[in-house]
Amino acid sequence: MEWAPSSPILASAAADGTVYLNKIKSMDEDAGSVEMETVQTLHLSGAVESLCFVDDHTLCAYVRGTPHLSYFDLNDGCKPSKLSINSGGSSGGFEDHVSFTIMDMSPSPIGGGKFLAAATDNSRNIIFDSRTAKHVRNLYGHQNDGYSQPKIAWSSNGQYLFGNTQNENSLCVWDIASSSIVKRLGGHTGVIRDMFSSSGSDTLVTVSYDKSAKVWLNSM
Repeated sequence: MEWAPSSPILASAAADGTVYLNKIKSMDEDAGSVEMETVQTLHLSGAVESLCFVDDHTLCAYVRGTPHLSYFDLNDGCKPSKLSINSGGSSGGFEDHVSFTIMDMSPSPIGGGKFLAAATDNSRNIIFDSRTAKHVRNLYGHQNDGYSQPKIAWSSNGQYLFGNTQNENSLCVWDIASSSIVKRLGGHTGVIRDMFSSSGSDTLVTVSYDKSAKVWLNSM
């Protein structure tokens, strides 16, 4: 599930290929209740592994086994378009082939989502140009395969990326300029399962199989 950056739209997706766009209909802060309504239902070709809002009116989704990102323009009736994720790297002449699955995506906090960070199940994180899907950076040094839950998040200044690794309990920090891991932050005693970076509060939150949640100062 993903919230739009600054509008009351929540997108959710499932393995059956459906994507629901839900909008807050009413909110009662005293009662602590929120009423949602579905404003759009999309039907994709397969299991949706990841999705995110590039901006308030552009939803991006990845369907397992496909060689492209699917975009939907919310300002134009969710008009669809596709960008090949093979355009920035070698695909061996097979445009329909892809050697990885995108399991998590996050738009850059700087430049209005100009770049899109993607965590894959092939021990590889990729930074795409969100407008063209051209590969800008490939980040290695960690381990995530098809049995893992790769996650990724930006630092608030857009200069670093945070990610998990299945063979350690640490939080990996990549310097985007050099494409290298510059820190491995310890603290969890189990593999990190999810993370969220808040530019508003300048913090990073991680949750782990050790049943704990940690709040980090996002000061990189």
